[in-house]
Amino acid sequence: MISRKQLEPTLGRHGFSYVEEPGFQSFHRVHRDGDDQYVRFFTWSNKAHAEKAGIPRAYLVVVLREGRFRLPLVQWPSSEQARVPFGEVLDELERVFLGPLEMDAASRSQVFAGLEDRYVL
Repeated sequence: MISRKQLEPTLGRHGFSYVEEPGFQSFHRVHRDGDDQYVRFFTWSNKAHAEKAGIPRAYLVVVLREGRFRLPLVQWPSSEQARVPFGEVLDELERVFLGPLEMDAASRSQVFAGLEDRYVL
């Protein structure tokens, strides 16, 4: 499970504050265009199902207005699927998801619609 303490410093740098919400690690901010933005997280893992489906065996589910996405917590694609250091996961979170949230609504929707398969649920 990913904790609030692990996510809060990174989300805080982007102006997000923690919000109590059952089942999620949730964060909120008001975008400069006045749009309420929520980012919600939960972890998923299931080795047997992942092997059958050809997906990462553990990932962070990133829930945005634009959809649900995955951020692998393991090296993927890879047969070993070794854990990725959490600092690297946070760097990828910032680059792939938090960075585009800074854009206007139309631009960020295009970015999220065009994400590579690695992130698509």
